[in-house]
Parts: sequence; structure tokens; C-alpha cells
Amino acid sequence: MLKRRIATLAAIAGCAIGAAGLTPAVAATVGAARTAAQTAPAAVPRGLLPMATSWTTPRSGLVLAYPSRNAGAKPYLLQTSNAGRTWKTLPAPPVRFPADNDQPDMTWASGVIAVTDGTHVVTSRDAGRHWSAVRLAGASGNFFVDELVIANGRVFTLVTKQGSSTSTTTVYSGSVKATVLSPVRGLSITGGLTYGDITSVGTLQVDLGQNYSTEKYWYSRDGLHFTAAHLPCPASTSAMLGGVRAGHVIALCGGSPSDVGPGQNDKQIWIATRLGTAFHASGPVFTSPNGQDFAAASAQDLTVATAFNLGITFNAGKTWASKLVQPNGAFWTDLAFQNATTGVVDCGTVNNALKEIATVYRTTDAGRTWHALSLP
Repeated sequence: MLKRRIATLAAIAGCAIGAAGLTPAVAATVGAARTAAQTAPAAVPRGLLPMATSWTTPRSGLVLAYPSRNAGAKPYLLQTSNAGRTWKTLPAPPVRFPADNDQPDMTWASGVIAVTDGTHVVTSRDAGRHWSAVRLAGASGNFFVDELVIANGRVFTLVTKQGSSTSTTTVYSGSVKATVLSPVRGLSITGGLTYGDITSVGTLQVDLGQNYSTEKYWYSRDGLHFTAAHLPCPASTSAMLGGVRAGHVIALCGGSPSDVGPGQNDKQIWIATRLGTAFHASGPVFTSPNGQDFAAASAQDLTVATAFNLGITFNAGKTWASKLVQPNGAFWTDLAFQNATTGVVDCGTVNNALKEIATVYRTTDAGRTWHALSLP
């Protein structure tokens, strides 16, 4: 989907979007071919702001958190194996908080942790003891990195290069052991405004679009060979991929931002009964604040994160309920379900005094109720 990042937390309600970048000092740190492990901090400060979270099972998860959104802030990497009741600190990636407030992203799978600050990618294969910088072959100039996933022993990401009047979004990939990610041949789109989404839930899928007029969609069972298939969404909409659940392939199809009013657009669930077959509408079109993230616990139980709440459906989009309402607006990331009942989401917002707040919420009933996890 469109780059899910935020310029400043205080500008959430205005849906401000920032550009990727790092200070030269931070870029030099991350640009080394191999980085030594950071020493785990003796104490974790209170009030950390979780910026990214990734879970391999309903009980095992990581949280990447920063003490502030100040440029150059050092992250903390926290791990739980008991659903957030207790945490331990791992050596954190050498990714300082960027000066432009880009939203860091992280994924954890197959024993590999991958982190991006929006411009650089680093990986660890030994629980943070050592971090390796991963180069993006051919990426230069004004570009940003989004949507890290790991599937079939490979790291995948979307790289969008911005020109003066057009942009190009390309899928990059490489082995989890590689120090270089390269463009995947044929998986690219160019236009005035380009964007995409990628998921590894069930089966690896990629959807790319431009200007809400052109869409391309592929799936892969091995991470190496991609098959073009029926588009998930109708014309003039874009897809947020929900993955494959019990054989069903799920997408949330949305109009361009603000297509029905400031900060709002139309949305509709579309589902295919199996990979490679045509998608069909499931439930009516509905209007809500612009979507930031989307995930499926099952083909019936779906969640969309909007600027002000989580929208939940338990009947494949026929009716919706509102959860975790954020009156001051919010920025949601890493919405994901580890099985048919358990899921997590990272929520950043501000209180009435404009103090920054960030919380990882967890559900064990497919989204009916959500509980905040307490960090150290």
C-alpha cells in the first residue's frame, strides 16, 4: 500500500507523510558491510515508543522501540516468549531514528530479523548479536523502502524511486544470507504516483499500482517464480492484501485517498476462493477514514486500521464494528494475525496535551477485544 509512515506524531490527524533519509553519520554507521553487535543496554528507559513489532507465533514477538522521535535516537529491541508478560532486551539494530521522522519497519521469520529505516536495510541471523547492512542494488537518489517481509528463505521489500514527475515502485529480493537485494525482474510499475503491497501470509503475494488506474498482481509459491493472476480489485481502486486464509485469498479494495471527502475513501472486501481465480465482492462498499493497514484472521474475520480506529468485520465485510477509537487520530503499523484468533497492532497517537503515546495492542478473539501490552 502507499508508504505507511508519518512526518510527526503530532500531525497524525492531518495524515502528514514524510520522506526517507538519514543523517550522514547514521548513514555511515548503517552502510558498513558488517556491523558489530551492540552491547545490550543495562537498563531500559521508561516510556519507550514502540515503532514496529513482528511475531513468529502467538506468544513469540519482537518490538522495536525508541525513547523519542528525536533525530538520532537509539532504538531498543525487546523480545517476549510469553505473549508480552515479560520481556528481554536483545542487541538493537544500528538504525538511529531518522531526521525526517520516517517510520521504521521490522520483520522476523525463519530466525532472521530484518529492519529498515526507510532508506537502509539491516539484518541479523543470531538474535541481534551481529547485524549486517544489506545493499539495494541500483537504488540511488530519492527513494524509500517499505514493506519488509521474509518468505521462502528470502527477504522481500518494496523500493519506490521518486523522480520529478513520475515514480517507480519495484520489488527487491535476496536470500536471507545475502548482503545485496536486487530488483525482481518484471515486478515493477511506473507512473505519476506508484505504490504497492506485499504479504507472506499463506502465500507470497505482490500488488503494485499507479494513479489508481493501473494495477499489477502476482503470487509465488517458492519466492523465485511469480505468476500473474486475476487482479484483486476493480478499476480505480488499490489493494491492501490480507493474505491466504483456509485457501481464500483476501483483499481490501479502496479508492484514492479522500475520494469521498477529506481523509475518507470508499472500501470493499474482495475474495477469491483460491489462488489464481477471480476475486468477487464480499459485502457492500463502505466509507471510512483512509486505511493504513489491513489483516485477515480468517476469510470472515477481518480488520482494517484507519486514521481514527480499527474497523472489524466478522462476516467478510457485510457489517463492521469500531474498536480502539483514537479521538486525536493515530498511525497504525504491523497489523497482523498469527492464527485465526491472535493478532497484534502497533498504534501511535497523542493525548490532549500533545504528548506522544505508542502502544502495542493484542487480541486473542479475532479482534473483538484488544489489550495493551506493557513494555519494560
